[in-house]
Formats: sequence, C-alpha cells, structure tokens
Amino acid sequence: MTSLLPAQQWTTFRIPASETMPRGRLTEQFSRCPSGLVVAPPGFGKTALLAQAARAHPGPVTWYQARPGAGRRELLTALGYPPDASAELVGASGAIQQMPRRRDTGDGGTAGRLIVIDDMHLLSSAAQALAVRLGQLALPHPLVLIGTRPSAELPVASVEASSATVVNADALRFRSWEVEQLFPRLYGTALRPGIAVPLVRATGGRAAMLRLFGRAVAADPDAGQEQILADGSFGRAYLEREVLAPLPGRLGRFLTETCLLNRLTADACHALTGRADSAEMLYSLAHEHGVLRAAPDGHTYVAEPLLRACLRARLTRALTDVELARLRGRIGAGSGGRQDPPPAAVRRRLGNADWADPLRAVVAGTPDVFPGRRDGRVTEAGAGSSAALLVQGVAAALSGDGTAGDTVRRALAEATEDALVALSGQLVRVVLAVLAGGPAGPVPYPELQRIAYDTERLDLLWLSRAARCLLGLGPHPEDAGQPVVVLEECTRLGDAEGAALAASAVCLRSVWRGRPGIGELEEAVRRFRALGWGTLEAWGRAALAVVEAAHELPDAEQRAAQAEAFARSAGVPGARALAIGAMAVATPDAANRAELQEAAWSTARSARLPVSGLRSWLTALASPAGDGTAATGRTRGGGQHTTASPRAHEAPSPPGLTVRCLGGFEFTLAGRAHDWAKLRPRAQALLRLLAVRAGQAVHRDHLLLAFWDGVTTPSTLHNLQVTISSLRSFLEPERPRGGSRLIARQGDSYRLVLAPGDVSDVAAFERAVRDGRRSRAQRRPEEAAEAFRTALEHYGGELLPGDGQAEWVVADRERLRREAAGAAVALAEIRLGQNRPVEAADAAERCLEIDGHRDAAWRVLIQACDTAGLAADSARARSGYSAMLASLGLPPSGVLPHPM
Repeated sequence: MTSLLPAQQWTTFRIPASETMPRGRLTEQFSRCPSGLVVAPPGFGKTALLAQAARAHPGPVTWYQARPGAGRRELLTALGYPPDASAELVGASGAIQQMPRRRDTGDGGTAGRLIVIDDMHLLSSAAQALAVRLGQLALPHPLVLIGTRPSAELPVASVEASSATVVNADALRFRSWEVEQLFPRLYGTALRPGIAVPLVRATGGRAAMLRLFGRAVAADPDAGQEQILADGSFGRAYLEREVLAPLPGRLGRFLTETCLLNRLTADACHALTGRADSAEMLYSLAHEHGVLRAAPDGHTYVAEPLLRACLRARLTRALTDVELARLRGRIGAGSGGRQDPPPAAVRRRLGNADWADPLRAVVAGTPDVFPGRRDGRVTEAGAGSSAALLVQGVAAALSGDGTAGDTVRRALAEATEDALVALSGQLVRVVLAVLAGGPAGPVPYPELQRIAYDTERLDLLWLSRAARCLLGLGPHPEDAGQPVVVLEECTRLGDAEGAALAASAVCLRSVWRGRPGIGELEEAVRRFRALGWGTLEAWGRAALAVVEAAHELPDAEQRAAQAEAFARSAGVPGARALAIGAMAVATPDAANRAELQEAAWSTARSARLPVSGLRSWLTALASPAGDGTAATGRTRGGGQHTTASPRAHEAPSPPGLTVRCLGGFEFTLAGRAHDWAKLRPRAQALLRLLAVRAGQAVHRDHLLLAFWDGVTTPSTLHNLQVTISSLRSFLEPERPRGGSRLIARQGDSYRLVLAPGDVSDVAAFERAVRDGRRSRAQRRPEEAAEAFRTALEHYGGELLPGDGQAEWVVADRERLRREAAGAAVALAEIRLGQNRPVEAADAAERCLEIDGHRDAAWRVLIQACDTAGLAADSARARSGYSAMLASLGLPPSGVLPHPM
C-alpha cells in the first residue's frame, strides 16, 4: 500500500485566501483526529474554516477544489494517487483496506500530509464514497479534511464512528461575542452596543449573512445599524437564491405553509398542514439542509427571523387576504388563542420566585429569602425540585463545602425537562471542576462553548455572559479577552451583579496566567462589598491576602489576619482556610508558619475540602509574578511603600526596555545599544516577532511556521531552542544560564517580558485603540478622542518596514494599519460632531495618509472643510475623492455634491 502514496507536496491547488477571524475552537479538533468532515449549507464559512486548518497544519498540504460531476479517476489524479488505485485502496467487497494506526509517520513525529477536499457534494456519487473512504484509511495514508453540503446520502454517522471529527452548521454559526470581534477585524467598524445578539438571532450566525450586513453598513454609514438590521433587505436576495431555491419542492412548500408559527413542532405543523410526516420534514430541514435550528429539547425547531420574513412574503404573495386571515385563525385556534411563547418565556419557577432571584440570594449570602429554604436548608416541600437542589449546591460551593458537586449532580439528574436549571447546573458543575483542578488543571472548553451558545439561543443572556467569562481561561487567544469584554458589557448595561462576577473572572484569568494581580483583586472585593455579597467578599479578601503576603507588603500579616476574621464572621470556612494559609505565607517565623499551615489544612478538612486543592491555590496565588502593583509596594489607600520584598531584588525585571516596531525597529535595554551584527539574521527576526507581540505568549508552532517552514522535528525544535538561548545570552550577557528574565518560557510558548515602566509602541497603540473604542461605545466622546489621538501618536508608520513582505509580519502589518486608519477616522468623526472642523480635517487627512481608500475619511474631510469655510481645501478634497473612486472603477458618490 505504501507505494500508492502520492509524493509529498505543499499544494496541488492554491489554498484560498479568506478574511475571517481565527476559530481555534474548531480547527483544534482536526489536529486530534485522523480525518474531519465540515458539513453545512452554503454561506456558513466551510471553505474559510478548511483554509485555516490547512494553514495551521505543520506538514505538506494538498488542496482539491471539486468540480461538478468529477469521478474517481480525476479525484485520485488530483490527489496524487495513481488513477487506477481505487481498486487497491478499497477492496472488491467495498471494505476499507485497514492498516495499523500510528500517531506519526515514523520519521520522528513529523506530521503527515493533509488532503483537503472542498465542495465534495459536486463530485459523482462514486467519487464522494471514495473521498469518505480515503478519510477512514489508517496511516501512512494522508489526513483528510472534507467540506460538503448536507445530503441524505452523506454517511455522517459512519464518519463519526470512524473517529473522525464532524463540524456541522450549528458549530460554524458565529456567536454574538465572536461577531463583536469579527466586525472591527474585517470591516473596520465596531458594532453598536447591544446589536450583536439581535444580529446573530436574525441571521442565524451565518458567515455570508454577516458579511452582507457588514457591506450594507459600510455602503451606507449614515444609516443606523439597527435600521439596516430591522429592514433586512441586505440578505433577502441571498436567502431566496442560496437557501430557499435549492430546497426540494415538498420541503419548500412545507416551510412556507408553516412560517406563521414562531416555534415549529411536529404536532403544531401536523395540526396546521395535515401532514403526517411533519416530524420527518422538520428533521430533514434542520439536519439535512440546515434551514431550521433544533432547540436543545430536540423536538422544537425555529427559523431565523430574516428567513421567516422571506417565507411570510412568499406566503402573502401566494394567498389572498381572506385565505391568510383564515390561516391565522387556524393557528390561533390550535394554540387555544395563545401565541407560542418565545424561548425567554419558557422558564420554570421555584415557588413564586424566578430562578435568578434565589441564585442572587444565595450569592449574596442570604438564602432564607426565597421559598423552599429555612435556616440554611431546603425544606421537605422544596427538596425534591431540581432548582432547589441546585441552589443548595451553589450555597455549599460558596461556603467551601466539598459535597457541593454531589448536590449539583443530583440536581442535574432531576432537571430532565427544565432547560434553565439544566444549563445552570451544567455551568455550576464546570465551575466547580475548574476551581477544584486549579490553574494547573484542564478547562472543559468545548462544554463551556456549548453552554454559552445554548443559553444565548434561549435568551438567557445573563447565564451566557457567565459562561463566556470562563472562556477566557481556555486555550484559545480569540477568547482570552472575554472576561474583560463581559465586564465592560455588564457595566454598560448597568448590571452591577454581572460586572462583579466578571471582575472575579478577570482575577481568575490573571491567576491562570501566573500573574495574580493585587489591583484586580482589590477591584473585585470592592464590587462584592458594594453589593453586600459577604460570601464572595470573604473569598476575595482571602485571595488578596495571599497575593499581598507573597509580595511581602509591610502590612501583609495584618491584612491576612483581617481576612481570616472576616471569613469566620461570614461563616465561610473555605475562605477562612485560605486566609489562614495567607497568614502562614506572611509570617516570618518558621515555627509559627508550620503551625498556621496545619491550622489551614485542618480547617479545610473540616469543610470537607481537599487539602491538595487548597495547596494548589496557595501556590498559584503566591506566584511572585504579579501585575506590577506590588512591585512598587502600593498600599490599599493608594500611597507608596518602599519595597520590602527581597525577591524583588533577587530577580528584578530588566529595567528600561524600549521596543519600537512601528515605522522601524528599535530595541534598547537600560539605554544600552546592541551590536546586531553579532546576532544571526534568523535570531534577529525571531526577536522582532517577539517584539511585535511584546507581553504576549507566542507558541513555538507559530515560531516554527514563521522561520522553519512549519516543520516540527527534533532538529527544528533544537534549532529553535538554540536560537532562543543565543538571544538570551546576547541581550542579558550578565545573567547566568537559565536566569533570563527578558525572554520567558510558558509551557510551549515564549514571551518578551514587559515590566512596569517598559515601553512597547505596538502594545501602547493597541491599548489606546481599545480604550478609544470602549469610551466611544459608552458615549464618552472626549475620552474616546483622547485615546484615539494617543494611538495615532504611537503609530509611527507601518509595522517593521525593513522586513518587507515576510509572511510572518504581513498580516499584523495590515491589521495595525487598518486599526490606525480606523482610529484616525473615528477621531475625525468625533471632532466633527463636537463642531471642531479644523481638528476633524487634520484627523481625516491623517487617516488618508495611512489608507487613501477609506471612504468615511474622504466624506468627513469634505464636510469638515465645508463647515470650516475652507473652499479651496474642500474642492481639493472632492477632487481627490473622485479620483480615488475612479481608480477603483466606481462612479462618483451621490451622497455628497460632486465638484463637476
């Protein structure tokens, strides 16, 4: 069989370029399986996902774009197999010729070749069957990724049974929090606050529909995003052509006949249409054609609002007013005069209180205010309900009771038909598992993604935000900022309780990164105190005491004793055990330290908490790498101490580091110039890559892809380590081997460390842009303008121009250029709105220096010149705008008067 393998090659057909955001939560699944199948209707981004997976693959890649009707021979030839190999690849009986599976190709772990077959549905039936079988062959055959549209003949179940990864339409749908990142990244404009959720709900999260909405917003920036979404015209033609037209006639008619139902069930559709096969029709529309979405209960289906509007327009054209009124009457009679309730209204009750109220009461430490509990216990009347059991589990978890997990599992077993309690219980179970595992333990990322998605679909946005907060603890950089995003979202919405929980998630993320921050913990404690959440305040104060003790602040021992007293009075034994541990860290006396440690373990055991878990959290919180606030000995009152930590003198961060990458490369350490000629060119380039990402961890796979063609072998890994070692020795020659503080290693990643006071123009630029966007979204124009002005000061030119078109720098260069242009035009728009036209014109011209094709900048420049009475400048701007449009083959804009 080995002789049938095609020769190694990087590409047969060019991997298509695709503008989208990284979707690591999906592509990572392909790296763990021998084959993958992406099956979804058109417009869901199958090709973009396959292209991302292909670019991330460390070995050679063959990309095959299927042609309509292509047979086995063409498929095999395109993939590099002999044309007559199908008989040998697949036995006469059709059984797959199996070979022993191995994890690698036997050459030291080098990844094998990847075959990508896009649009497999265009192939002949025989070629499709062969493509699926190729994905089921064992090594040394290549890995296979297939993209296709759903069909009844596609053997998805057998593909999954062969250990393949299947990504369907629901997994491909963009979530609201992904859409908020997508628009600034791809379209150069931020979504207005609060519009992401209705946009995803209306479009179903389809990539194509989101792209059409983005184009509609860019084409008519004067129209409000809410108005464009409410109108819905941006996607109607696409839905008619790509979604409805390809449906078989019977499914299309069934969908049109039932479009007046808000929620589709087999019984409701049968009562309306008289079709006995309604269940099969609904299943086919959802799972074989991807037109409907199945609710978590498995037997309720919904259509996207924009799609339903198209269907209702069809129905209106097909029926007379009398027939339409009669149909609506049948729907009303069939529901007993009641409309189908939206998902947000399908909620169970615990007594007379909504679920959020008892949860809020338990978190606040006052569980007696809701029905079913008395004296801290669930009464007999309420003990049997799943919601009551879940509340009891949350209360036990907050106090530090180790039996909380058992109670939550019992609640989940009872909540068979209660989606709200089931999803809440699943999230609580994940939180308990994460906290029990500590920063060294795994984060169940796929389950968190599913919970966040399902809760958003059911309109349980507060629960979805809670799940999103924990996504920041996961492995994917695109979700790293979720705790901060949720914190800003809750602050904007006036949700003080959600903001407090998000602030605690920000603290967890810092601990997970090995940098527990005093400032972040203080902020969380302040929020808990303002809400009267004594239980969580006890935990926050105990964690803060450990961090302060680790940095040996002058009053750390006293702060730890106060935290222990607070936890004792609040009745939170788990937090008390942690505070006693902080007292042990803070005390300078060895004998006293041992006694306090034993007291901490004893308190944990009495609370039925594992001592090993307490030890792991003490170790994580006592990490010496803080957020920089402790390094200055900052007091809680905002004053300054002299630093009392000897650790800070033993291993100080490198002083005076200045990194500039915008407009040219500059790297100075403590004012010392470097003789770069002594460093190999590859090491210099690697340092520049780390400098662009200063303060961020860069995975070794990214470095190997940039400088060793993505080949992962023992030899290339050794070369990478040697290059890093040479960099450390070159930059810090005075430090012993292994003592570098400038280039830190975190697992399989490397990071250029930025200490307090260090300067990185890229980091400062990106931070200022984020501050400006946040302030503008919160309607604080002056703060936004100042932030955008600061960003433009840091943007000294394009990123690392001396590196030319090196692949590793081009994408970041273009991204930063777009962000700089966006900051300039945003500053111009703010100044124009403040009736400061001269400053608006200056900012618009700055934008056009960066990006001469930015339409919004030309418009603002013309309006600013008109407002300021600068006739000559206005005419010159209009002429430049017309020339720009002509260079793109576009007619003059009709929105502004044309100079000719």
